[in-house]
Order: sequence, then C-alpha cells, then structure tokens
Amino acid sequence: MMRAVAEAMLSLYPKPWRERYGEEVADLIASRPARVRTVLDLIKGAADAWVHYRHVPGAGGLTVPLAAVLACAGAGLWFLWNPGVRDVASMHGVWAEAASLGPIAGKMRNMAQSWFVIAGVIAVLSVGPLLHTCLTAMRRSVHGPLTRMTARRVIMTAALLVIPVGLVGLNFVNLAFLDAGYPVGPLGEAMVGGFHVPLIMALVLPLPMTAAGAPSLGSDVRGTGQILASAAICNALAWGAVAVLLVLGSEKASWSFVAMVALSALVSVWMAALVARSTIRRGRTVMGLLSPA
Repeated sequence: MMRAVAEAMLSLYPKPWRERYGEEVADLIASRPARVRTVLDLIKGAADAWVHYRHVPGAGGLTVPLAAVLACAGAGLWFLWNPGVRDVASMHGVWAEAASLGPIAGKMRNMAQSWFVIAGVIAVLSVGPLLHTCLTAMRRSVHGPLTRMTARRVIMTAALLVIPVGLVGLNFVNLAFLDAGYPVGPLGEAMVGGFHVPLIMALVLPLPMTAAGAPSLGSDVRGTGQILASAAICNALAWGAVAVLLVLGSEKASWSFVAMVALSALVSVWMAALVARSTIRRGRTVMGLLSPA
C-alpha cells in the first residue's frame, strides 16, 4: 500500500522532470521497501523540482495547467446556467412559439436530449479499453515497473472519480428527464445536458493523462481521445438542435437570454473539444517516445 502511495507521488513532479527521471525513480521505488519517510521525501523533492523548475532538463516556460483551464471553464459554464439562462419568460416564450409551428419543436427537443445522453455515455465508456489494459498490465510481470506503476495509478484515479462522475450524470438525468429541479420547461430540459457533458468529459480526462506517464500505454491514450472526440461531436450536434429551437422561437426571447445561450453553447462545445484534442495530442506525444531514433 505504501509503495503505491509513493509511486503516486511522482505525479506531483513537473512533466519534464518525470520524462527525464520518472522511470529511473519508479524502478528505485519498486526495488526498495517503501515507508512514510519515502513518501515525505518524494513530496519534498516535488516541491523542490517546482521551485527550481528552470533547472529541470528540458523544461520550457511555465504554462497554465490544463486542469486549471477546464476548472475555470466548468465553473463559467455552470454560472451561465444558474442564474444566467434561467429566464423563465424567455424559456417558456421560446418553447411556446416553436411548438406553435408544428411537431418540429418536439423533434428538436428529443434530438437534443438524445445527443447529450449519447455524448455522456460515450465519455464514460471512452476509458473502458484503457482501464482494461491497465488491469491486464498490473497482472502481468512482462510489463516494466513504470508501466505497472502507471497502471496502478490509473486504477486508483478511476476509483476516486467514480463518485463525482456518477453525481454529475445523476444530476443530468434528474434535471432532463425526471423534472427534479429547475430546467424551466421543455427548452430547459433540452439544453441542460450541454452543461453536464463537458464536465463529465473533464472528470474522465485524468485517466488518460495519468496513463500517458507510460509510453507503452500511448496507443490506449490516443484511442481514448478519439472516442472522446466522438462525444464532443455529439455534444455539438445537440447544441445545434437547441439552436434550431431558439431560432424558431426567437421572437419571444430577450436579447440577453439569446446571448447567454449562445455563450453557453460556445463554452460547452469548446470545453468538450479541448478535452478530446488534449487527450489525442498527449497520446501521440507519448507514442512518439517509442519511435526509434
């Protein structure tokens, strides 16, 4: 148990440091008994590596961490939903106007809900092949220490993320299908998934990013990114259906409501695309480390 904790501490080090010394330190941890002092020394070393970041071989300029970008985008997305798009008059007015034009309103609403659900399911299932590979790597001694250590970190991370992913998914289902909240009518039910899917994608992102610590898992990381790209496309299609509803009932919507919905859609689509793009690029980079010089 203590060895697994010590191995997890390597994720605290800067990326250039891990690429340069990660495998060597992982071998050292695997070959010696791990104690509390070992974990404390690794934490101290991580702090020192960040303080002296410029002296780490291969280190470039510091950039804003992807996790921080996604956290800000997710917070902004939820702020746009509550209270941003909770314009009751516009919500009901847009839907009433769109519904008066025929069955197209109901079809667009169902389409939006379906695409958002599909996107969320795809996002969750995207890490399935990666988790299977990691479980296999943990059981087979033919894999190197770095791969086995990384696989254990991925599984531990997955166990920690089960509850938050489940809570976001449950909240989506409750608001969109069970009327357990304040989506504000059919239009709110149609668009609420766009505020949840990017969060689900962001929550599963740590799994492929953690797996990227082992070059042998690069193909699985890239595969996860490609599946996440499908989820991002479904998310965009769902927002397209919401846009049709908004156009059909635009005469009953305030300009501020239209602006909030449009901004919400842009943030949602951008956030989902960023998660997919980052995962694919990380997988390609890791796979490049295996290419012969």
